[in-house]
Order: sequence, then C-alpha cells, then structure tokens
Amino acid sequence: MYDPRNPSSYPDHTVVIKYVPNAGDSKKAIDEYNSEIFMGGEHSFVCYNVCEDSLLAAGVIIDLIVLSELMTRIRYKRTESDWQKLEGVVSFLGYLTKAPESKGPVINSLTRQRTCIENLIRVLVGLPL
Repeated sequence: MYDPRNPSSYPDHTVVIKYVPNAGDSKKAIDEYNSEIFMGGEHSFVCYNVCEDSLLAAGVIIDLIVLSELMTRIRYKRTESDWQKLEGVVSFLGYLTKAPESKGPVINSLTRQRTCIENLIRVLVGLPL
C-alpha cells in the first residue's frame, strides 16, 4: 500500500491512458516503457501497434462459444435421482469477458478465473484438483 512517508512504497510504474478518437475497427496503441539502467542511465522502449479489433476478438469469441456450449451439457446429482443443470455459468465465462453479470459469485481475478475453469474441467474428466 502506498505511504507518502515511505519511499519504498512508491509505485514502481505509472500508466497513462490518453483519449484517441474513434478509429473504427482499427485499434492503434503506442506503448512506451522507460527504465533506469546502469550508472543512472535511462532506457526507453517504444512500440507502435495497429490491429483490427474484430480479428483479435474472433479467437476469444470462438472460445466463448465452445465453453458456453460445454457448460450447457453439464449435469450433476444432488441426490440419487435428482439431476440438475449447472448454475452460475456466467461466473466461469468471466475469464473471457470484461464484466459478466451474474446472480452468483463473480471472481474478478484473471488467474483465479482461469484456475476455476481448469479445476472444473479436471473434475469433469475425473482428475484431481
């Protein structure tokens, strides 16, 4: 946690996001990384990136469809004859979306979201967590 009286708690990096007018499907990004090097020198690395938003999203959309379809197939038993659908599916899909709306608990941590999906698939195929 940041404490202005303690220099060792100062942020180790700064993020600046500037508004850029709508560029349609093309997304443009300029990333600049500055660091201190030997004997107080400075190093700057600048990367200019142009990409098509819909093409970048296509792979994520395919994964979202496959995972959603898998979730519709999951049934479990609470009692000997009581089969039920898996509820809270949106919570699992949060790994592939920004902010899923869900009635159940939503995990907002990329690593924990991925672990959640991996553990569910492990259980489905009978592997230990």
